Amino acid sequence: MTIKLTRRGAAVAFALLTSTASFAQNDECAQAIALSAGSLALDTTTATVSATPWPCAGSGGPDIWYSYLATSNSTITVSTCGSTFDTALEVFDGTCAVLNSIACNDDSCGLQSSIQFGAASGSTYLIRVGGYNGANGFGTISLDDGRPQLNPANGHYYARVASAGISWDQSRADAAAMTHMGLTGHLATLTSQQENDFVFALGGVNNLWIGGFQNTASASYAEPAGGWEWITGEPFVYANWLPGEPNNSGAFGAEDYLELLQSAGFGDTWNDAAQMEHPAGFLVEFDSDSLGTNYCMANVNSTGAIGRMSASGSLTASNNDVTLTASEIPRLSFGFFITSTVEGFVMNPGGSSGNLCLLGAIGRYVGPGQIQNSGVAGEINLPINLAQTPTPTGFVSVLAGDTRSFQLWHRDSSGGTPTSNFTDGLRLTFN
Repeated sequence: MTIKLTRRGAAVAFALLTSTASFAQNDECAQAIALSAGSLALDTTTATVSATPWPCAGSGGPDIWYSYLATSNSTITVSTCGSTFDTALEVFDGTCAVLNSIACNDDSCGLQSSIQFGAASGSTYLIRVGGYNGANGFGTISLDDGRPQLNPANGHYYARVASAGISWDQSRADAAAMTHMGLTGHLATLTSQQENDFVFALGGVNNLWIGGFQNTASASYAEPAGGWEWITGEPFVYANWLPGEPNNSGAFGAEDYLELLQSAGFGDTWNDAAQMEHPAGFLVEFDSDSLGTNYCMANVNSTGAIGRMSASGSLTASNNDVTLTASEIPRLSFGFFITSTVEGFVMNPGGSSGNLCLLGAIGRYVGPGQIQNSGVAGEINLPINLAQTPTPTGFVSVLAGDTRSFQLWHRDSSGGTPTSNFTDGLRLTFN
């Protein structure tokens, strides 16, 4: 049978084709996108409203769905902090056919949302992101699985420690006793807008102690705003006080210590507090004296740790004095360093268990003596010759002004099956 379209019929057919709705790919529970630790951009502007009513979002709004498979017994934090609209979050266990709500939140960080819940290893959780009373827009969903989170802008790691009733002094001592990937912790010091924004985007930081205090022995000490210092000795220049703070006004004594505020009433701000005024826990920061900046979160290797890159020596290119170190990798495994001028992110390349953090022309340090065994220490060190930097087509020299990034590829195993993995990335800018 032949179907003939008149001009009007063709116009109608075209209108039908072009008006077909395009919905978000995870618009329904059955289409949930799998989440892992980290952040993803979200968009609810093309989503529809699910039939399941919201217990915390008024009449609700267009929503999208995610899933999370817990790989250990841990406390999970999921948040939309930093998004551009009035969000709502809900977490379920069960299945799409039989949803069991275990937590729901509307406003936690301003008009955005954050939830903490206990996850059981092997269990899958469903996460719904929507808006309050019809709100929709763009934003970010972040999931923290309890591991310290990497800030790619400065290469430092941050972790929240919940500890109700803890004083600032005890928090300082506990943070200093913590380590991560060979790095020693300290109460976090937020010295820039970027660092401050990164921490608040983690969510769940309300009433956590950080490393600011008022030094009453300082020549600049004066109540309420004089003499504030960071425990690391970094200049106390950047600040994010709640309007009207610091004010040294409270019922618990002198307010000489710095806490974070994150709520609908106070926004993402700082407050001066007494030792035991709002004790909920603390934020620990892990950094090092390594050259360069770490970036790109690595996957856990078979030791349960995350392989870390560091470097020592000099960033003056003409000195030709840089030693690369990869630590926290499996014992007695072999590996080699790789390098490129282009950074990126490729998950599980070639079936690897790790993440490749380099793109472009990737060179490999596979010359004599450069492929090494990690030994019983689980560490590989390599002094590199900046005048003989490998590329796929030969060697180049690193010059002042150049930026190169490095990783280590290494052998690993997963469930007894041989595989490979990568450390995190390290960015070095030479002068």
